[in-house]
Amino acid sequence: MVILTLLQQVILQIGLGGSQSNVWIALISNIVWIALLVLFFFQDYAMIWRYSYTVGSFLTGLSKLITNNVNLVIGHVDQLLKSNGSYQTVNKSLVEKTIQELMEFVVIEPVNTEPTGLMRTLKLLVTAYNEKLESSIRALLPNVDRPLVQNVVDAVDGLRELNYIYKVIMHYYKLSNKYKNPYLMMQVYMLLPILKEYVNALNGAISTFLKGQPVGDAAGPLTAYRFVRSCSDVNELTHNIKDTYIGLCNFEGRKVYVIKARGPGGTVGSLDDGITYLIERVGVKPKIIITVDAALKLEGEKTGSISEGIGVAMGGIGVERFNIERTASKYDIPLYAILIKMSLPEALSAMPKDVESAVNDAVERIKRVIRESIREGEEVILIGVGNTGGVAQ
Repeated sequence: MVILTLLQQVILQIGLGGSQSNVWIALISNIVWIALLVLFFFQDYAMIWRYSYTVGSFLTGLSKLITNNVNLVIGHVDQLLKSNGSYQTVNKSLVEKTIQELMEFVVIEPVNTEPTGLMRTLKLLVTAYNEKLESSIRALLPNVDRPLVQNVVDAVDGLRELNYIYKVIMHYYKLSNKYKNPYLMMQVYMLLPILKEYVNALNGAISTFLKGQPVGDAAGPLTAYRFVRSCSDVNELTHNIKDTYIGLCNFEGRKVYVIKARGPGGTVGSLDDGITYLIERVGVKPKIIITVDAALKLEGEKTGSISEGIGVAMGGIGVERFNIERTASKYDIPLYAILIKMSLPEALSAMPKDVESAVNDAVERIKRVIRESIREGEEVILIGVGNTGGVAQ
């Protein structure tokens, strides 16, 4: 519209003289005005077409991405059955049906108008969701080792997230076209760069999980693993907490209780239950609780940079963090956090070299904190937070 207005002004200022020239100038001027009116009344349609094309291309690519990953999981299930000595041909239609059902599986948020017991309800829902995913995949792989099953569970969980993104974007895409509202489409269009980065991260995570490789989010468990390897008198405590490792080691005369998810299968464990078990059942009296976790870096921060702070280094919906904070405040135990910075794609893809190197630095920082805060003979709890896929005990 701006270009057409300028063009009209230029034409009107041309002094060619003569009646014939004036007729042509008037004709062109009228055409410009008509074009301006057409653009004014149809600019919403033009905007919708522009944004719709870009968002539609994104949805088409995402749909193909989901289909490719579903086929990748089906092929992986087939390979697991064959490598396990099963002569049964994989029922691809059954596997695909199971995956599609899990991709559509929903977790309904609890009522939060009455917050009493909200965290207990959330923990119950999360536990039930994880058990549902694992039991469904276990039905497809009845005789396969559990760590391999857990890796497939993580991959399917990533597929479920991709499918949810696709459905939400498709909803606003169709809604905008239905009501001819360009502003709905504009909001999605402006979020596309962020969404593309997240989608690419999830896409990389699915193949990484299936291979059983550590992702960037495994920085916390890997730190705990390497710290234990630097200690003496390492012993594993017997307990019945699901998917959770609890060990005791001696570091320069200090008793260090280490909690992490039990690997090498992809799981995050029940770290809050581990804290409760040590303090309320074993009778441990820690002088400090140290948590180590991956953290999303800000733009401009370097991958692998480390920050130290106070509190519980833990992401997610906050259930486990709440329980750990409650237990610590109940017994007046200081909380210390170590954060290993990385981007979202790095957190969900195979662990980068910079993050792996930062783990060694984190171990040294833990040793420094223990030396400065804990005297010989006293106790400390160290928690490696994150998905322990590819990281053993």
